[in-house]
Amino acid sequence: MSLQSQLQKASPGRPSVVTVGTFDGVHVGHARLFEVTTGLARNIGAGSIAITFKYPPRELLKPTAPVPHLGPLSERRSLIAALGIDHVIEVDFDDQIRNTSADEFVRILMAELDMQGLVLGPGATVGRDRGGDETRMKALSDELGFELRIVPPATVNGVAARSTNIRAALSTGDMASASELLGRNFSITGIVTEGDRRGRTLGFPTANITPDPHGALPADGIYACYVTTDRGRYLAATNVGVRPTFDNGPRVIEPFLLDFEGDLYGHRISVEFIERLREEERFESVDALIEQMKNDVRDTRRVLGAARQQSGSR
Repeated sequence: MSLQSQLQKASPGRPSVVTVGTFDGVHVGHARLFEVTTGLARNIGAGSIAITFKYPPRELLKPTAPVPHLGPLSERRSLIAALGIDHVIEVDFDDQIRNTSADEFVRILMAELDMQGLVLGPGATVGRDRGGDETRMKALSDELGFELRIVPPATVNGVAARSTNIRAALSTGDMASASELLGRNFSITGIVTEGDRRGRTLGFPTANITPDPHGALPADGIYACYVTTDRGRYLAATNVGVRPTFDNGPRVIEPFLLDFEGDLYGHRISVEFIERLREEERFESVDALIEQMKNDVRDTRRVLGAARQQSGSR
């Protein structure tokens, strides 16, 4: 489907202010971009639109070097809408878009979305061979009569709010940095699947979810987490890894929900990662593993209890 067709299908039928990007993770830098977009839209009496690529352009440009996504498309759409954007338009980054010049791309947005304003992030480029740099976009703004806003970079504690930096924090288990850059706790949502029930025999039944093979994961280890279910929100000691004491199997996410009874097979749950407690390790005996799991539960209560006190004191 052509870009024009995709935009025609989703067009709200009114003047608009547009921002364009993949918005992987919908982090605090993206939030600033959407704030400027919605503010400009209000000022000129237009609707706000975020055009998000269903899959990152790099997957077409560099198919042999995939980068894990920070969240699925459905979550990205919901997060963008929650930040005040009126319309989220999902488009395929394909060869047509890849080969569209910056001038043509802008003209398509103006023709199909009645674009009156365009908001871009720092260093953003548009069009074939990255030809639509800031200089060219300013020239097009003057020529075609739309307002252009370039949003300065957002930083948190001196670190640029970028998806790359969030993935780097996750790769070391630095959940505090990842959460600060995201503007929320990093979470993974999935359907609870039935495993080998080994946790139940150890006295620590877990609600296992299989991670998205294309999604980013925190470093292997044990984490203090919150788990949200259709029955409520619970504290959880969560293992991310391959269970080296038993089988070094496929990577799994195994939350043990504290103070919970029953099972959640087939239920959708969301796991929020708060703090890494320790690395995943191989134990010489099951008894040694059980003792460590008791410590993990104790540490989870301590960490999340402190987090609740800090949140309540703000």
